[in-house]
Amino acid sequence: MSEAVVPARPRWLLQAAGWLLAAAVAFVVLRRIDFATLGSALAAADWRWVALAVACNVIVNTVARVRRWQALLEPLPNRQRASFFDLTRISWASGVVSNILPVRAGEAVRVLELKRRRGYPASALIATQLAEKGIEAISLGLLFGLCALLPGAQSLPLVIAGALAAAAVVVLWVLPRSAPGVAGRFLHALRAVHAERSWVRSLLWSLLSDAVDLALVGLCLHALGIAVPPRVWGMVLLSINLTLLLPSTPGNVGILEAGAVVALTAAGVAPEPALAFALVYHAVHLVPGTVLGVLAIAVPWEWSAPA
Repeated sequence: MSEAVVPARPRWLLQAAGWLLAAAVAFVVLRRIDFATLGSALAAADWRWVALAVACNVIVNTVARVRRWQALLEPLPNRQRASFFDLTRISWASGVVSNILPVRAGEAVRVLELKRRRGYPASALIATQLAEKGIEAISLGLLFGLCALLPGAQSLPLVIAGALAAAAVVVLWVLPRSAPGVAGRFLHALRAVHAERSWVRSLLWSLLSDAVDLALVGLCLHALGIAVPPRVWGMVLLSINLTLLLPSTPGNVGILEAGAVVALTAAGVAPEPALAFALVYHAVHLVPGTVLGVLAIAVPWEWSAPA
């Protein structure tokens, strides 16, 4: 999506800024790291819990994220509706492209594939991507609000995020479902998503996806023997998602680790186990997603009939 709207020079500057930021964070963090202790933390990890995290991410998270996207696509005109398996393949392919290239280039793959294969209008697809980002932000906020109720020290950022997300849901619900005079395919697509209330189903699937992400934080922490209150899990996930708003490096390398380490060290965890968690948590997302994405691109799959 960014590829279509960001001019070449600003895009290059954002890419360079992301890499410089990641390098700066890595320099600051690595100066404080005892690599022997880091290696010991990784060696002592219980990889059975990591394997469980991988399974949850690949199966449950994939289903939830694809269904979230599918719900938003339902009101859009098309030549032939994409099935769940079509969207899963595209999601994996776009994920590996974003892991390899900067500035979330995989977003363009989702638009191009559905436009070419199923005849969805490009402008409407871009509109649903924007809507999906909004849904994801709201569901994360709601989850953080629920995390504020979990045991642990009071975390004002979680309370604020939850309140803002709840307010956004109320605003969406009370907005008129029709808007006469709205012109253009882009705005019409957003109106259709709202009028059909497809955003409600999308939000429920998004909440499931974010709950899985929170569970992955807990599983990876448990695998490394890091005992922190459940509310800290929410702070870790919040910190990671805030850092991912920054200019992105390929695969978010360095950026994600920075967010996780900041949250855990603020909770009293030593830098070495905090970085060990960040590396394991990132690998749980990055490695299976990259493998599945490469297969989705390399293996000639037949496009399935709509479910």
